[in-house]
Amino acid sequence: MSGRWSTGAASRYAGAVGIVLMAIVLKAVLPGLGAMHPFALLPGAVALAAWYGGRGPGLFATALVGLASVYLFVPPQGFAASLPEVIGVGGLVVESVLVAMLASQVRSALDQAQAASAASATAHREAEFALAVRDELLLLWTTQLRGPMADVETAARIALADLEGAGYTGNATQQLRELVATSERVGRTTAGWDKPDRPPDEQPELEK
Repeated sequence: MSGRWSTGAASRYAGAVGIVLMAIVLKAVLPGLGAMHPFALLPGAVALAAWYGGRGPGLFATALVGLASVYLFVPPQGFAASLPEVIGVGGLVVESVLVAMLASQVRSALDQAQAASAASATAHREAEFALAVRDELLLLWTTQLRGPMADVETAARIALADLEGAGYTGNATQQLRELVATSERVGRTTAGWDKPDRPPDEQPELEK
């Protein structure tokens, strides 16, 4: 099993029952397994139930383990166990509760970390796509802008030279000078826009 059970709560609790039953069957098939410790494998079953099912199924498995220990593994077998055996079962239950809580919390932390990692990867891909779109738009803008602006600047310079050569000093010359200056500023500003590998913080801002 590679992750939490993705189905509903009933399936998660049924899975917890199945894990506990498998632990009981394994102890019955291998009687020597519990010769020194009658509760061997049972905390492990609780840990698996909590890991794959969550805290609720883990605590449910703890209750099943406690009942099974009293009825099946504590001599004399049955609910007429002596006080020392009951105390031992109580210790098993406390241990199983701690195991269930710890396993569920660790698994929840891992799930949150995986979700955060996936969200970070998605954000990184979106940022890369946005940068690629920006570079394409800047390249297109520069391609469409640079040629026409260069033609306008050339025409304005020729007209300005003709007017000044003819001795004209009216408002038209001042407007042509402003047009040439604006064209020069736009040319300097867009000089690096056709270089997509340029870092975003080094892209020039439009001069005022």
